[in-house]
Amino acid sequence: MKEGWEEKSLGDVATVTYGFTGKAYINGAFRYVRITDIDKNGELTLDEKRYVEYSEDAEKFLLKNNDLLMARTGATFAKVLIYEDLEPSIYASYLIKINFEVEVLNKLYWYFSKSANYWEQANDLSSGSAQPHFNGAALKKVVFSYPKFLTEQKQIVAILDRSFAAIDQAKANIEKNIANAKELFQSKLNDIFSHPSTNSGQDGEGWEEKTLGEVCIKITDGAHHSPKILYPEKAPGLFPYVTSKNIRNNYMDFSKLQYVDDEFHHPNFARCAPELGDVLLTKDGANTGNITINTLDEPFSLLSSVALIRTDKQKLIPSFLKFYIQSPLGFKSITGKMTGAAIKRIILRSIKTAHINLPNIEQQKSFVYNIEQLLVKTEQVQKTYSSQLENLEDLKKSILQKAFAGELTSPERTKAESEAATPLALKTTPPSPERA
Repeated sequence: MKEGWEEKSLGDVATVTYGFTGKAYINGAFRYVRITDIDKNGELTLDEKRYVEYSEDAEKFLLKNNDLLMARTGATFAKVLIYEDLEPSIYASYLIKINFEVEVLNKLYWYFSKSANYWEQANDLSSGSAQPHFNGAALKKVVFSYPKFLTEQKQIVAILDRSFAAIDQAKANIEKNIANAKELFQSKLNDIFSHPSTNSGQDGEGWEEKTLGEVCIKITDGAHHSPKILYPEKAPGLFPYVTSKNIRNNYMDFSKLQYVDDEFHHPNFARCAPELGDVLLTKDGANTGNITINTLDEPFSLLSSVALIRTDKQKLIPSFLKFYIQSPLGFKSITGKMTGAAIKRIILRSIKTAHINLPNIEQQKSFVYNIEQLLVKTEQVQKTYSSQLENLEDLKKSILQKAFAGELTSPERTKAESEAATPLALKTTPPSPERA
């Protein structure tokens, strides 16, 4: 332990209190801060706010600026929020308020709650597997290292504030660049597929407008009922079961592939009989619109959330259709008025009646080749950006480790702060797809 530092269990230096249990309303006297109001970064969301009516009991749970709240269960389990006093608020019973009884800056502990050390302890101390629980008794066992003097605590917090602000700005720039790369690819697709059939004498000469029903041999979907049993691993007598989670744009994801028995598979396969080269389109749920070409070279069953489209290859190349549907123009043509409120659904009738402008087969092959080259460059750029995001997350972890090892206020401080303040992503910009 560094001289001038303490290492204590949280229960030795702080008390913990559970929040208020009450009924939430759209309006009321106090905002009701719940575990669902803490986002993945440990910050307070302003969406779907709820309130409680005034009562003396509720008033006992009023929050002050910079109060610490920890979610003890759910998707944000162990996340710590440092409360910003935006309006009179109380906290709900699935949150725990941390009250230090010694001189410790709340924001210092908030930064500690983002460290690898904290999360190792939280995961070890929590109970439950599907839904982890991290109650007050477990929270008190978390071991926390901190400098005794507030001046050093304030120095560390100031360094972390500056470092994390620079890193977050760099991450925002990268995420914007990723979005721009995707938008550029979509724009190029739209340019290619917006040739009108009347564009005689130009690139659009010979293009014909057809419905997909006219140029496809089969447009169907998978089983409309679920199997009784799903098997996690392949075995004799079992068949792959492809659902929307296996369909990604431009590839099939077999990492979570499950299997069904012949009782389910046989009637389902007889109905849609997938073949290599069929177009598979997610038509239900959060991944609606994901589309790829079937690469699974064996019989498999299909769920109704996935549409199967088999083109007449003398008229329409499957990859040409795949890229068409990925374009804003093509996606709009197959969606029509998507049904469903919370979950959007593309219906088979909309696919069959969707219009597509088609050049001849040789031109289709040329367009597909050019699009695939652009896609490779776009994915390379996105991979570069994603790698930089990972590097920035690693940099955050490194800075936090140094912070709670007492190195940010040691002779190494200047070097560490300099590295954090000017992350690589602020200095360099990877090439765009067109320059890759």
